[in-house]
Amino acid sequence: MRKNIFLHFLNRDTREIFRVYDVLRRPDHAAILRQPLNAAAILCEDTCYAPPGFVLEDDIAFELFEGQSSYLRTGLIKLPIRERSLVDYAEKKRGEYAPARNRYSGLFDDSRLMSLSSYSDALVDRKAQIGPAIIAGFEGGVDSKAKVWKHIKENASTDAIDNLRETPAILADQGKALTWSIISPHLIDETAPIHKEMRDALQHVYFKEYCSEFRLILLSDVPYMPELFFLPSDRKVYSFRRLKVFLEAFCSSTLFLRASADFITRMRRATGFTDLFDAYVQLAKLYPKDGDLAYHVRRSVEKAKFKWDDIAARRIGVLSDPTEIESIEIADACAELAASLSAEHGLTARGENSTKPLAKASIRSTGDRRLKIAIFVALEEELDVLLKQLDFTRDASGGASGLIGKIEVDVLCPREMGRVAAAVEMTRYLGQAQKKPEMVFCIGLAGGFAEENVDPGTVICCETVVDLANRKVMDDKDGNANSKFRRRDFECNRTVYSVLKSSDFGLDDWERYCRDSFDWPAGRVPSLKEGKIASVDEVVASDNHRKKMVASVDKLLGVEMEAGGVCAAAHKFLVPVSVLRVVSDMADPSKADDQWRSTGMKTLAELVKRLPLGQVIDLAKNL
Repeated sequence: MRKNIFLHFLNRDTREIFRVYDVLRRPDHAAILRQPLNAAAILCEDTCYAPPGFVLEDDIAFELFEGQSSYLRTGLIKLPIRERSLVDYAEKKRGEYAPARNRYSGLFDDSRLMSLSSYSDALVDRKAQIGPAIIAGFEGGVDSKAKVWKHIKENASTDAIDNLRETPAILADQGKALTWSIISPHLIDETAPIHKEMRDALQHVYFKEYCSEFRLILLSDVPYMPELFFLPSDRKVYSFRRLKVFLEAFCSSTLFLRASADFITRMRRATGFTDLFDAYVQLAKLYPKDGDLAYHVRRSVEKAKFKWDDIAARRIGVLSDPTEIESIEIADACAELAASLSAEHGLTARGENSTKPLAKASIRSTGDRRLKIAIFVALEEELDVLLKQLDFTRDASGGASGLIGKIEVDVLCPREMGRVAAAVEMTRYLGQAQKKPEMVFCIGLAGGFAEENVDPGTVICCETVVDLANRKVMDDKDGNANSKFRRRDFECNRTVYSVLKSSDFGLDDWERYCRDSFDWPAGRVPSLKEGKIASVDEVVASDNHRKKMVASVDKLLGVEMEAGGVCAAAHKFLVPVSVLRVVSDMADPSKADDQWRSTGMKTLAELVKRLPLGQVIDLAKNL
């Protein structure tokens, strides 16, 4: 009913391509692998697959499997090899990887090899020959119609293409491994502009052999690893982000994604657990928007006898696995939730006829409850636009208050830019508030990054605020001061974007109204983008500084100056934050106070005005 999964994110080269080693400290790096590994173990039909080199080559991956050894001991994760044993495998690899021994020292560690060899149930035969496949792929790839070769075919010179065709075969004849660190020194200078695409193509050819032989799919949307190298995927279902949305809707993300392998393998033996994730697969296909998925799960949770909030509360600060009694209780609760979802949406259980139609429920707003939110803006000009659009009243504190629908709104405005001023104001408000808000909205202007095709007027719905204000400054060998960002990430609540993109919101009406009412230039329309935004302490009007930020963080859409402070303060009070920023300039030397500051802010205020806040809050409380 489900698919088995290839663990591409455990490969050292994959994480180097996405610069995970550069942007994360080792403990954080290790932490971001544990959760997708658990997600894959939960979602797969029978098995996940990883070449043994993934585990042996890299210290972080090896230590992860030492801690999660039940996956290997039970055979839930398989290590495919052509050789008779891991000893034979290692002997072959040591010869091939000798030119890069320092880099792949784990392959030469006998104790590591013996440790992995003890998990006999994890070893499985493979037929694919990876070396010949890479040689054939590089020799004929640019002649094919495969998407992974398209950029290379269109942009590489004849000499560069000839060089990439012949290099793997030459190295194989010399008995060397066909890995990027060994291939790249043999490439001519003309290939430099296409090195990233060549490395992606190498991953594609390498991983495709496993995916084809064992009929595997990749887990998409793994943190810090956005690309899938044109390999089999299904972002509706086999997505780390989507599974996390599903789990958070019943307060179980921490319970399952940070669990030990012992607990996951034990739960996989429970029928109710299997039923629940079979239901997830069908429900995720039925509701491709995250907000819709979370909403319908939460509706079933609210009807359930089992109180998922209670199990989450009981386990706060607990590092050990649930007890046997708790595990039985959780399995029964999974079965109850699966039955509720199946009845509500016409899902099928294993062995049932899967042709019956699925019932799609409509999303209903829960905005009839007396709830409160807080909106933070930094500047007087932003506040003026907001108050006019929302028809709010200024108050004695210098902010404002009012209603959006039936939701109470407090507006905060320190009238000062910067993370520190934002953190101070948000801390003051949350510390003094008799009734804390259900959610904080940080809204205002931002600089956009052309590298990610962001235009003035684009509304950025932030999934992550990347705080880049802290830097380490060191002298280089010439005595010049060089600074390096020391990033801190704040995960934002993503409910707003999901609601805005759902069919019930009326995004076209908002776009049409703003275009007609707020002096939008002819041919331009408002748009939404979800992604990361940098938070810094300085106004950015420098191409060099912008490029440095873009190079430090993958898929960075823009930059602003307050969200880092707002998030830091709100997180201490356990209040979720949604960050919405409208692009008013391109963070370059041409930065100017032009019409986009007014037009953009009006456009953003109108969006906030139209939000079904009851529904947003209802979903946010459970994500």
